[in-house]
Amino acid sequence: MTPDLYALAAVVLLAAAQVGLASIATLKKAGPRWVLGPRDKPFDVPGASGRIVRAHRNLLEILPQFVAVIVLVHLADSVSQISTIGAWTFFAARVLYIPAYVSAIPWLRPICWQVAFGGLLAVLVDAFV
Repeated sequence: MTPDLYALAAVVLLAAAQVGLASIATLKKAGPRWVLGPRDKPFDVPGASGRIVRAHRNLLEILPQFVAVIVLVHLADSVSQISTIGAWTFFAARVLYIPAYVSAIPWLRPICWQVAFGGLLAVLVDAFV
């Protein structure tokens, strides 16, 4: 397996860990009755717990694009140090995105997001080089 595929596996494990954190945060705020019920009425998780949930959703929004660029670089047989660095940059920035989002420190979350997106773009560029 190539280093960028290991990064993809790490991102998938990160998503799994985040779903656990988001579930715990939701249970903590919404209570077991809502979590175990039919969830007919949405529950907006407030505070830091809500930020954990939203950080997970944000990862799920960008994950298909990350998977696509990893697949693309492999189909193009263009895997190199650029795609490896890009993939691991994406992973590291997404890990840092969680505490950045939860802490609500101004500018930190968007910076982490932009660094992660830059990593994704590096992998994409490598597919065409």
